[in-house]
Amino acid sequence: MMQRRSTALTLFLAITSCYLAADEKAPKKPAHQPTAQGKASFIQDYDLNKDGTVSETEFAEVRQQRYSAMDENKDGQVSVDEYVNEYAGRLDKKLETERTGQIKQTLVRIEALDKNKSKTIGQDEYNASGDKAFAYIDTNKDGVISRADPLPERERKADAKQTVRARPALVMPTTHSVVGMLDMYDQNGDGKVDKTEYQQQRDAAFARTDLDKNAELSSDEYLNEFVDRLDRQIAKTRTAQLKQAAVRFKALDKDNNQQISAAEFNASGERMFKRWDTDLNQQVTMAEALPVINNEQTKGTAE
Repeated sequence: MMQRRSTALTLFLAITSCYLAADEKAPKKPAHQPTAQGKASFIQDYDLNKDGTVSETEFAEVRQQRYSAMDENKDGQVSVDEYVNEYAGRLDKKLETERTGQIKQTLVRIEALDKNKSKTIGQDEYNASGDKAFAYIDTNKDGVISRADPLPERERKADAKQTVRARPALVMPTTHSVVGMLDMYDQNGDGKVDKTEYQQQRDAAFARTDLDKNAELSSDEYLNEFVDRLDRQIAKTRTAQLKQAAVRFKALDKDNNQQISAAEFNASGERMFKRWDTDLNQQVTMAEALPVINNEQTKGTAE
């Protein structure tokens, strides 16, 4: 299960301070260009009336609410602890919602795998599903999954039709993509997975999940194995995201006094809104063009 916000924040910040010191000495990397998914996430976060548009007024209201929530002791300043705590609260809600969704999808997947409706998944059913997944991703039919495999036609068509969605907080590897397959099954790190390596990993996963060793997976066995992986991914995601929150705090603290004033927070918000509002009409929608930024433009645009 997810750690609570109170978990060892002091130790976390001490570790993060070392990370920040090293980051200051690192050479500047090219600015990451904004994406449609990034804009969708921005709209999701700030669109109060859910009409698909973020007005300047809506944005300012959400920012004010957020700053007020951060300032736990109401002293008109936000410390790094307060900043990270507020973000952790929002992150935990997203992770819990997405965790619930992942579990629901897994229950559907269990039912789909049980072809003979025996209430268990036999190894033949498990292997048949694995063979189908491998064949689906191995689009060039060379018996190896690698980045040389084009995206399956069905996925290409789905991408072309699909509305851009906000970036999820939690990302689990999926067998529906080359990247997911490599992440799950490329154990030797050579950038490819042949059928032998794939089957070895599948066999090991089946054996690990089959706790009572009856050569069948019950719903509970299958679900418990997935939930264990899910919660480990949640913990990993949470740790990485809180580290990034501390990095954002440093970017917002322009006068380096270990506090974020309302003025500093609002100035960053203004720059953020203007970056997305490329047609300068005081509204942000998915229809307007994406911004193009350089390293100088990214300074101070943390959340």
